[in-house]
Amino acid sequence: MSEIISGTGVLLAVGAKLINDVCGPSAKYLGKELESYTKVGVANLQRVFEKAVKRLEIQGKKEGVVPARVLKNVLQEGYFCGDELQAEYLGGILASSKTSAERDDRGVTYSVLLSSLSSYQIRTHYLLYSCILRSEQHRWDETIKWMLRRFGITVAIENELYLKAMDFSGNESPGPITEHVFTGLQKHGLAEKGLTVVTPDKRIAKQPAPPFRYFYPTLAGTELFLWGLGVGDRGFEAYTPELLKDSDLPATIPPLDVQLGQVSWD
Repeated sequence: MSEIISGTGVLLAVGAKLINDVCGPSAKYLGKELESYTKVGVANLQRVFEKAVKRLEIQGKKEGVVPARVLKNVLQEGYFCGDELQAEYLGGILASSKTSAERDDRGVTYSVLLSSLSSYQIRTHYLLYSCILRSEQHRWDETIKWMLRRFGITVAIENELYLKAMDFSGNESPGPITEHVFTGLQKHGLAEKGLTVVTPDKRIAKQPAPPFRYFYPTLAGTELFLWGLGVGDRGFEAYTPELLKDSDLPATIPPLDVQLGQVSWD
């Protein structure tokens, strides 16, 4: 961890004022208050591991080992992780990765993927894939799971509820942020569409009523959700509403509509 947090050389080479002008308060990671920020980093890691322990207890998983490559990535990312949901996903990846098969380092894929996502993208990803599990339109059974895997499904979410669940503050710009979110999720193959807010049009059959976004979930997006909630090693069959019974998880939103197959409401 010393390689991650050492900054004296950088501070001397670049200059304290220049770094502070660019970075603001986060420049303290490289300055005289490094020790206090080391404590913050350790606290971040402790939170990640506590979440991993909880996931392991829920799954009743005691035996096995977390592959070194997965552990390395989680340590590096977790040290600077101040976001609660990101910590949840990192802990879930640790729990999912604990295995008795020495070469099973699948968690590396998801830890690297998570490190490439912003906190906004992670939160939206959670909201999208958790909302599917709250569908009352289609009873949760093998049909919807089979359709998701084979031919896809279409999920609409009310835009107002989505923005509220993102919990934007007064100094955040929802428009550019949501463009960044859905563009990035599609780039990584974690969801398709979702960028456009659709205004209801009575001429379009079966279109939801309030302004909404709609997206096509993907298998890659489902997998990341499962690994982030500590059940990735169990595979797609673990994608059930039981995952949402954990009261420590952030609030979810219900889907406005779920259609079997991929439909277009634009």
